[in-house]
Amino acid sequence: MEPKTSTFSNIRFKKPVTVRFQTFSRMYFKTHSEAMAGMLDFFKYNELSPHDRLGRRMGLVIDYLKELKTFFNKRNNATIAIIRDMEKHGVLPTKAMMELLFDGGPKAQSNEAEEQEDFKFPELDQVDFDAEFQLIDERKLRRDAERELAKAQERFGDLVLKKIKVVRPGLGRPKLQLEISLEEYEALKQHYKT
Repeated sequence: MEPKTSTFSNIRFKKPVTVRFQTFSRMYFKTHSEAMAGMLDFFKYNELSPHDRLGRRMGLVIDYLKELKTFFNKRNNATIAIIRDMEKHGVLPTKAMMELLFDGGPKAQSNEAEEQEDFKFPELDQVDFDAEFQLIDERKLRRDAERELAKAQERFGDLVLKKIKVVRPGLGRPKLQLEISLEEYEALKQHYKT
């Protein structure tokens, strides 16, 4: 930090450059002097020149970081969806799960070499996580759609099927007549239109 007794000096910049610098300075620093000092320190510390080009490598690194960020965001969203689904549907631990938890795992048998040969960990490269998470999302969507269908069938039965009457005219075959008001009809039409 500079002492308070320091004096100021004027430097002339073109107007568009001044506007850009003031915008940058307000975002990151309290004063324009701190902003300029920070920029100069950055170039000095990193041994860079403003004329240096970071080139394609820096672009590739930035692209990789963006892809990595989207990858982790997808994984986090899928994990959150799984946890919410478990909370919503109440996954309860079974007796076997509780025994494994408290006993510290399955009992060791006498021939551990055979167990190690029989049990192989799946290769993470061979597992298609995107497909697995997509299947989980599709199951959730199917469950939600089935619930919506059941609710719609119940509403439809309450609104329509109970209000149908058989009308027997003097001549001709019997006909069905729906006895609802225009408001009920419009509401029903709007509800099933979407």
